[in-house]
Amino acid sequence: MKIYLKNIILISTVALLAFACDRTEDFGTPPGVYIPVDNTEELNPPADFNWSASLKGGLTVNINNPEKISVDNQIAQIVNSQGEIFDKATIESGFVHFDLDLPQDQEFYVEFANTGDRIKISEAGTLEMTVRKEGSFFVDSKKASSSFLCVSCGTPFDNGGIELPLVLGSYTQINENLVPSWNTTATDNKIEIWTDGFLGVPSQEGNQFFEINATQVAALYQDVCITPGTTISWSVYHRGRAGVDVAEVLIGSSVGTAVSQATMTDGTDAWGYYSGNYTVPLGQTNTSFVFKAVSSAGSASVGNFIDNFQVICDQDADGITDTDDDYPNDPTRAYKSYFPTAGKQIVAFEDLWPSLGDFDFNDMILATQGEISKNASGNLVDATFTVGIDAIGAGLHNGIGLMIYDNNSLAFGSNIIASVSGDASLDPGNTNGLILSDNVFSTISEYYQNNGVGPDKVPDSISFSITFNTDVASDFTPELYLFRSGDRSHEVHLSGFPTTATINPALVNTKDDNGNYKTVTGLPWGMEIITSGTWNHPLEKIDILDAYSQFQLWATSGGLLNLTWYTLPNPAKTFGD
Repeated sequence: MKIYLKNIILISTVALLAFACDRTEDFGTPPGVYIPVDNTEELNPPADFNWSASLKGGLTVNINNPEKISVDNQIAQIVNSQGEIFDKATIESGFVHFDLDLPQDQEFYVEFANTGDRIKISEAGTLEMTVRKEGSFFVDSKKASSSFLCVSCGTPFDNGGIELPLVLGSYTQINENLVPSWNTTATDNKIEIWTDGFLGVPSQEGNQFFEINATQVAALYQDVCITPGTTISWSVYHRGRAGVDVAEVLIGSSVGTAVSQATMTDGTDAWGYYSGNYTVPLGQTNTSFVFKAVSSAGSASVGNFIDNFQVICDQDADGITDTDDDYPNDPTRAYKSYFPTAGKQIVAFEDLWPSLGDFDFNDMILATQGEISKNASGNLVDATFTVGIDAIGAGLHNGIGLMIYDNNSLAFGSNIIASVSGDASLDPGNTNGLILSDNVFSTISEYYQNNGVGPDKVPDSISFSITFNTDVASDFTPELYLFRSGDRSHEVHLSGFPTTATINPALVNTKDDNGNYKTVTGLPWGMEIITSGTWNHPLEKIDILDAYSQFQLWATSGGLLNLTWYTLPNPAKTFGD
């Protein structure tokens, strides 16, 4: 995240804000006394400040892999210090990407699941992470001893990376009895193993790989005792030696009865990746995985390299091992993530836009948590949200809307929402928009304000679920905003988000608004806090600079300093514990 420190002025003697004075009270409550704020400090935040107390933005992790561990098509995840998992993504071409919405009051890490290697997340952008076999959890072939749970005997699938026996030299041809877990159909019982870089051929992972054709056209195979009725996913890499080589993947109860699953055709320029699913028939106590040479560009003793053979338990046949699959019995879902990535999103509003309010940020306070499911390809399936209405300091009648944007806070090119259920409905005026409440005073079960002036109550909440259209997106950003009940022309947004189609554009850049929901000095009408705890918001008519002594420097530094200011309230001036 890049935030530029410019035009920073820490202290001056100019009045800060002007003030809510035309509110309408509800439910028969007596009119409040609204007075101008008399604050002698002026905030001049950087022009591009996003007014979000969070660790926010895209994170791309480059996986440095000096020992050639199998990392592509494997899982990286975001965890906290206790190892709780908050997000998962698949590594592709040595890179993995996350979109972060994290609290600053807790530490988080990117972890490579197969080794336990971690690197701390300090900011969005790019990270370099090195993975090594010395990682505390590493086991050859995708944590085989812990993830291969569907075997019916004590000898699971093994040596898929062809790292045993250790070859001292460039290559070897040895008897199959010396190669753990592998056999050959060659009549001389020879298996050929190459080492990384021999004759310019790199291994796909690790230091060694097979050539199927040792001294004759043959097949390599491994027998595994998989529990009958179990569905597994398999994968392997294949490469030609002297030109285009062809080999076949077969699976069955024996080498002789194995049925073709895939034909592998590759040249010399790269390793080809092949994968599939297989359900073990009832009564089949032995399952043979066979790699049979079909043809090669050279002689009978030349060709068909294979490496990094993997078998995983995958009951729903979606290609994700059951131990990595958050929904192991649901083929439509694979990964669970959250919004925000961890903790809770607090959105605090002043509601008099385009006029400024009293800067106590308690006119409406919403606390959001969501659970999101994606399929094995990383595309959205559905999401369930709960939005707590923590405080209603406003007298105006406000509704609550939600827009679904991409991760650049821009509109999607098409509708990505298939349906909505629960305490929300589709917004007829906005594509990818929802209405959570037309009037929050009508939505809550009984009147409360939770601002130290009106009644207090355990906050009510709004819960709803979204089902997404198939394969339309992989990530999204939800934005909560306010609109005037009975008058959609007035909207209050967080800065950085666009107005919706229902606003009156003639109101933009009028009164105190200078565009992008900021004043000419950069003050907002909405602010975001992502926290692993709770937030004690200011009491009515207590502006946030008085309620939080570290707020000013956080704002004037553009969020670079006092990152956890929201954890240090003045108890006498805030609502909460």
